[in-house]
Amino acid sequence: MKLKNKINFLVLLIFIGFGAGTAQAQFFGFSVDTAVDYTVAPDKVTGGTLGIINPIPFLPNFGYTQIEFKDETIDVDEVNKKLNSDVSIKSYSAFLIIPFPVVAVSLGGGVGELSVKSTFSGLSNEPTVSKPIVEAFTKIGLPFWNFLEFHMGIHVIKVSSEVDRAKAFSGISEYSQAFSSIDTKKDYTGTLTTVGLQFAF
Repeated sequence: MKLKNKINFLVLLIFIGFGAGTAQAQFFGFSVDTAVDYTVAPDKVTGGTLGIINPIPFLPNFGYTQIEFKDETIDVDEVNKKLNSDVSIKSYSAFLIIPFPVVAVSLGGGVGELSVKSTFSGLSNEPTVSKPIVEAFTKIGLPFWNFLEFHMGIHVIKVSSEVDRAKAFSGISEYSQAFSSIDTKKDYTGTLTTVGLQFAF
């Protein structure tokens, strides 16, 4: 074998060995995160994120985010009624894992939808308003052995525009005056904090 061919073959082996080493360090796996806080939610947030991890370098991994919370109740004193809203955010994402000597950092983004379903006491209809969203996030993980990782995620979620929670009800003539003096619009853009585990196998 000529010297040039030997060098090329050696470089190829090193490249394959490096790739295999990277793959073995990551494995196939999945991550499960629970929502801790969403900055515009007045109270408890439920839900979290799921991720599917692959061992191939530079090939994106895929994730799903879903959170739900109840917004603040608005008292419409003039008509002695209450406006309540259930908020749901869902998005699909892709992300890359960047390994460091001690920690692993994930960077990703996604698109999805925000839905706000409102109820007004005394009325049976429950109108829903939907808005598109974009999501950008990072996760910082601390690996334990080769198959377990604890991580924390920060997700910035941008909603395309404000949502008028009372739009469907303020159009009813008998309530239009009552809602005219109340601000029922809200921007649900915020920052989601999650914590979770990644399992490899």
